[in-house]
Amino acid sequence: MSIPDKVRKDLWAKSGNRCAICRKEFFTSIDTDDFNIGEECHIVSPKPNGPRHIENYGDYDAYDNIILLCRNHHKEIDDPANFSKYTVAKLAEIKKEHENWVRQSLKPKKMAVFSLINNGTDLVSIIGGSVAINKFNDEIQSENEAELIGGFWQEITDFMDIFLDLEPIEITRMEFSYSKLIKELNESGFMVYGRKIKIPLLKKYGDTILYSAANIYIKRK
Repeated sequence: MSIPDKVRKDLWAKSGNRCAICRKEFFTSIDTDDFNIGEECHIVSPKPNGPRHIENYGDYDAYDNIILLCRNHHKEIDDPANFSKYTVAKLAEIKKEHENWVRQSLKPKKMAVFSLINNGTDLVSIIGGSVAINKFNDEIQSENEAELIGGFWQEITDFMDIFLDLEPIEITRMEFSYSKLIKELNESGFMVYGRKIKIPLLKKYGDTILYSAANIYIKRK
């Protein structure tokens, strides 16, 4: 008997192309030629004199009885001197823990939620009082876009520097000015998104204080 193709495919996929013990990736490139150092190993050997053989075990080529290892660890687990260390139960545990690790590692990360900024009032509510700003934008494709987006970043950076010194009437005027900038960006094919976050800053004597920061993203429509 040989390991079925479906078992083999499931094994490689769920093991993430890594050794279940050292988690080393299997495909390596030397002199531009790719070669595979991964090996499909039986936990319970089908051979009567093989490592950890159990008579009448059942399907020796079943998925649960195959573990993906690098050559070094395949040799290590099959060394008679290590049989007490790598028992059937222990190898099954290693296989399960590794596949859980792969599944968690590949799980899509939760995306940050950005709100659409429609006008200057929306924008000021996010950047006003923030101690820092994280600026993101899609790739710039022309000098006009560079001028437009660069000018927007400069405007809001300057605003944040003086926000605490502004009178209400001045803030209102800036909101009106930003509405025009956002409209110009919209007409040029961009949308503005943002969100307010809290960042911890370590102060003297070990105190940690949370400050507001702004994330702004200019995205092409």
